[in-house]
Amino acid sequence: MLAPEMLGVQQQLKLMTLHPTKRLKILRKLSRYLAKQNRKNMRENKDPNGRRWQTRTSGDKKMMRKMGKQLKTKTTPNEARLFFPGVAGKIASHHQYGTTEKWNAAKARKVYGKPNYDDKPTRLQAKRLRELGYTIAAKRKGKRKKPSIKWIIESLTTGQAGLIIRNLKSKDTQSSWEVKLPERQLLGAKSKDITNFLAAELEKEQR
Repeated sequence: MLAPEMLGVQQQLKLMTLHPTKRLKILRKLSRYLAKQNRKNMRENKDPNGRRWQTRTSGDKKMMRKMGKQLKTKTTPNEARLFFPGVAGKIASHHQYGTTEKWNAAKARKVYGKPNYDDKPTRLQAKRLRELGYTIAAKRKGKRKKPSIKWIIESLTTGQAGLIIRNLKSKDTQSSWEVKLPERQLLGAKSKDITNFLAAELEKEQR
């Protein structure tokens, strides 16, 4: 994560003239500092520049609240690196750069568990019902109208909404679907923060 171009020429020279043990100590401090900053940003659903991530398509609850706990650091005398290991790394990469994921009912159940069919429908279900042309009886006799998202959420259950959606879909509808993940930058750092941190640490070494 720490690239040479992030540092000024003077800082690069000062770092390289230090004994490897001292460089390792400074870069280890830097990696911990950056990890703390990135974990804070993730908890607040912000990117390293302080911009808020794009919200969910359904609701505005915070996302990836536990991802910060998966964040690891690795340091050598020449490098400070932050990374997510294993499956967490794959998930983080998808969000960091944005991607399209293919889903099906089995995968959804594995990730989210079996839904409570008596709960209120999700906002995503309500929007899907409207997209599929779901209508209800209007006050005027013989007329029908599209209900509002609010009406659907307050009047149906998750089970009812799911059943209606399946019935409204055409027979040739595929059993899988694609979900577009927008770019949500999890890891990163401002060059200014890195250079200021290193300047302070290098100054300590010169005392």
